[in-house]
Amino acid sequence: MSTLKHKAQTVLVASATIVTLLAVGVPLAQESAQPPEDPSKILFIAEDENGKVWANLSLTVQRTGEPYLPVVVAVENHYSKPVTLTRESFWLSDLDDIIYVMPSIKEMRKNYDRAVMDSRTVSFAGIPWESWRWNRRLEPSNFFPNMRSTRGNTVMDTVTLRQRHAMADLLYFERPRNLGEGRPFFLNVLPKKGWGAPIRIRFVIAP
Repeated sequence: MSTLKHKAQTVLVASATIVTLLAVGVPLAQESAQPPEDPSKILFIAEDENGKVWANLSLTVQRTGEPYLPVVVAVENHYSKPVTLTRESFWLSDLDDIIYVMPSIKEMRKNYDRAVMDSRTVSFAGIPWESWRWNRRLEPSNFFPNMRSTRGNTVMDTVTLRQRHAMADLLYFERPRNLGEGRPFFLNVLPKKGWGAPIRIRFVIAP
């Protein structure tokens, strides 16, 4: 498990709660948190002038005992120029500034046996990927392809987003330590260049 230190940066924090999650923190200006009506769908949103990030935790809360944590993530670029998202653009962190990165595909497949089930049950509820797709603004991504499928088994982990274009994908991260003990952890999203600081979403999973 990675233990690289990540220096604190000025970021937006969004928090929401529904069923198994606890709300944390004070709402900030420009912050948006919209728990949907269906309790099985847990959605978090954060945005600033550079972009917007959605995280759907409906699958995440079912996998807290696994070595890797699945999170459905969508990113929309508001920046005036194209930005590029890679595997290094996404990470989890905790209050100790320990970073939890995405595993390699080989590592994940060796130590995690629920990926096929995850791909069948994952939900994009609350994430407007259909509107992006029909407007041709949804860029293809496939950070963790399903090798048991004859389609969609090609890795696409470098995604360029023009202004108002977006991506949506199921990502996996190393499991944060102390997960489920009421300690917050964070999803961070930062393109290779263009945004001055990551957009950050804060979660707390109830013990």
